[in-house]
Amino acid sequence: MSKKLVVVTNATGKQGSSVLNALLEHGGYLARGLTRDTTSAASKAFTAKGAEMVQVSVTDKAGLAAAFQGAYAVFGYTILRSADSESVQGKNMVDACLANNVPLFIWSSLPSASDLAGQNAKFALLDHKGEVNTYLNTTGQAAVTLYMGVFSENLFNQRQLVRVSPGKWEIQYPIAPAAMRQPFSYIGKDTGGVAVAIIDHWSDASWREKLTENPIPMCSYKITGTDMAKILSQTTGSTVTYERQEETVPEPLKTMWTMAVKYWNYDDPIPPKILVDLGVKFHTFEDFVREEVAPFMEKSEAEDKA
Repeated sequence: MSKKLVVVTNATGKQGSSVLNALLEHGGYLARGLTRDTTSAASKAFTAKGAEMVQVSVTDKAGLAAAFQGAYAVFGYTILRSADSESVQGKNMVDACLANNVPLFIWSSLPSASDLAGQNAKFALLDHKGEVNTYLNTTGQAAVTLYMGVFSENLFNQRQLVRVSPGKWEIQYPIAPAAMRQPFSYIGKDTGGVAVAIIDHWSDASWREKLTENPIPMCSYKITGTDMAKILSQTTGSTVTYERQEETVPEPLKTMWTMAVKYWNYDDPIPPKILVDLGVKFHTFEDFVREEVAPFMEKSEAEDKA
């Protein structure tokens, strides 16, 4: 029996890489990754692992439709750019799925500002994805919508973890109080496992019904800032404190985080039961610390001593 083809958009990005790596480790599917540059080191590394890498922009409707040809499933997500909105990117993906009768579109998204805070609330970073959510629901394209939490990796990507002196670190976190339990998504480790589990179960009608009923939070754990600092201190031996940032947070992030603190929190349990029942093995904050944060801190301390 020939293997089914799964296409991953923005395949060298954080979410795309997680899904493409999981597909390659699974071994039961043909994996096609889409990228803007097949000559990049990341793209070449995936080719060496056995993925088919295709150079195409998600803004190229015809190219995207061609790249989705023959796909059993597509994992799609958008990236923030200046030349085009995330709404355009997402709608192009939906249209390319429809043009190819793709049985499953896994759409990584967020709730819109109006979904969170009422119909008069507006925030472009959320609303562009929300426009795709609405469009997707009107097209008849079979899809599973995943709502992401705060990315665990933001500790690095947004430089929230700051070394202030030897053996002393701060989590400089925007707006959220130290006692607030926030939902986090460990993108590098858990996104791929979730996507593969959904694809594995898609042929089961009962699972299709459950997975498409409502958007599903793709969240690995909930944790407070206080507990993040405590676990980091205990694991690394450094002194780590959580320092809420407010005046130094630039717009539009300040508005987004203020809205998030007031309105944005997914219902328990996290991780969601439906994904646990699928067999997904989620990672904890402790896992994230051991695998990524502690080595980063250790390297930083060592470089200072050199």
